[in-house]
Amino acid sequence: MTLEDNHNHFCIYCGAQLVPDQHFCSQCGKEVYHDPETTVIKTPSRYKSKIDEIEADYNSKQAKAKELVEKLFDPSHMAYSKFSNAIKKSNQLFSNQLAIAHKMVELDENNNLVEGELENKIKTLNTFVDKMEDLTNELVIHLSSNKDDNEDINNLFNDMDDLIDSVKDY
Repeated sequence: MTLEDNHNHFCIYCGAQLVPDQHFCSQCGKEVYHDPETTVIKTPSRYKSKIDEIEADYNSKQAKAKELVEKLFDPSHMAYSKFSNAIKKSNQLFSNQLAIAHKMVELDENNNLVEGELENKIKTLNTFVDKMEDLTNELVIHLSSNKDDNEDINNLFNDMDDLIDSVKDY
């Protein structure tokens, strides 16, 4: 019996004092009123699996990008630190956005505002995945061509910087 169920701690039939969690009056034997216990069954979120899938996809792509940067550039090379820092920044921002998405999943999904924000968050996370894939593709092209023209990689690097800056503003 909770305090809400028995706010005065006395039997409503005979006036005897009741002990918390008592189901029957010790004096008259009548059942003490209890609110029916409600059990809340949480249904799994339809967004949780989507978010987990995006996380796994991003993690595999950023691992490939890191591996390619290590293969392509000497650690003392400026491009190595530039790409490594870009990947690190991207990882930090992705992790922040992912944590926010997980917290939003815990909220009421039937709320239109929450659902709309979750959709936006998923688009943002997918943008991170796409940019990391673009980086990987450009690094593969650079690895296979070994040309001196770094314009494509510089453009991609600028795109990643723009993405990072736009997410910071978001």
